Amino acid sequence: MNIKVVLEYDGSDFAGWQQQAKGRTVEAELKRALRETTGQEITVYGAGRTDAGAHAEGQVANFRTDGRIAPHRLVAALNARLPDDVAVLSAEEAPEDFHARYSARWRRYRYRFLDRPARPALERNRCWHVRGHLDVEAMSRAARALVGKHDWTSFCSASEPPAARVREMRSATIRRHGEFVELELVAEGFLRGLARGIAGALAEVGLGRRPPEWVGKVLRARDRRQAARTAPAGGLTLMEVIY
Repeated sequence: MNIKVVLEYDGSDFAGWQQQAKGRTVEAELKRALRETTGQEITVYGAGRTDAGAHAEGQVANFRTDGRIAPHRLVAALNARLPDDVAVLSAEEAPEDFHARYSARWRRYRYRFLDRPARPALERNRCWHVRGHLDVEAMSRAARALVGKHDWTSFCSASEPPAARVREMRSATIRRHGEFVELELVAEGFLRGLARGIAGALAEVGLGRRPPEWVGKVLRARDRRQAARTAPAGGLTLMEVIY
């Protein structure tokens, strides 16, 4: 059986989704829980690699099992073995050719800013506390330049292969929700550091340090040195993977 699962996790104490030689990862925790549940070593495919410290409300993964445990029973079985900062929300049998990463059409990320004077306590690991009021209208004007198919060299990690840096951004919206300002990005794929690089640039505009048209100029320059600082990972959450 090809099983599709949806997970949420608090990434504060993780070195990211992808298993690596050092550091605690979400993928490794899921594989351990699967091994304890099924008695088998199972390969897991995730929809995307979230950064160290970033979170997820709708991460998707798939894996194959021998079918001895029904999908609806896997949710409780895995959650009993996963740590408190990871939870499986649903599990279902997927078509044979379904792949969490390669079958995905769009991914939706949210970045949260907090611009009140007082630092956060309850949300300290789920937002970026910026010093100064954010101009949401200016940030919205700047974000319009991001929509479309672009080379994202100016905003992504230099470790990304140059030939793979062109991706389509379906939408980029900014809204205020009470004390929080939320950036929502929907794209066919996110390069390493891309969402946080964009968030850092929009913060410069929102704080009045740069004009809205500056973001488009940086994007067209294809030069990471011209961009702003990368926003902290704690404000970033993978909200949904769309198939």
